[in-house]
Amino acid sequence: MTSQQEPSSQDTVANAEVVANAEVGANAAALSREAGEQLTAGRYEQAVALYERALALDAQRVDDWVNQGLALWSLGRPEAALACYDRALALAPHHAIAWMNRGNILADGGQHEAAVADYDKALALDSSLCRAWFNKGDELGYLRRFIEAKACFENARDLGHEQGDTEVVVQARIMVQRCDDTLMNESYS
Repeated sequence: MTSQQEPSSQDTVANAEVVANAEVGANAAALSREAGEQLTAGRYEQAVALYERALALDAQRVDDWVNQGLALWSLGRPEAALACYDRALALAPHHAIAWMNRGNILADGGQHEAAVADYDKALALDSSLCRAWFNKGDELGYLRRFIEAKACFENARDLGHEQGDTEVVVQARIMVQRCDDTLMNESYS
């Protein structure tokens, strides 16, 4: 016959903390799922409120920071969105989508060089992001670096074709032609 010891008060407290942490994590995950549904449905204010609640429970949820940034950007709040992406990248500097989305906000604000730098970071982490290639090409076009832009659009087109992203394929084809036309016109100027 074996004797069973009563758990110590430290064991009881530790077990209670594990259970409490599991409940917090489950609640944060449920809020995050609901926020994602609101984001997908275009109900950005509701999504932001739910992400804020989820992040109040667990501020380490990187994808919640990224998605909250997307919702805030969609609401026309780029500074708040940038803060979310900065927080996500502080937690996970290898998050390619966060770098790409951060670049999108910078591009919208006319910070073309900074946007290109963020797209470069995203593409260094995940070179299959056809939209990052496209967006980088767009920014290089603003900077009148048409040869580089054309190469980016060609990458976007090829990856978009592989990934079945017809919208990127069509837009990239148009942009490749525009780069060719611009380069042709500049060579005759």
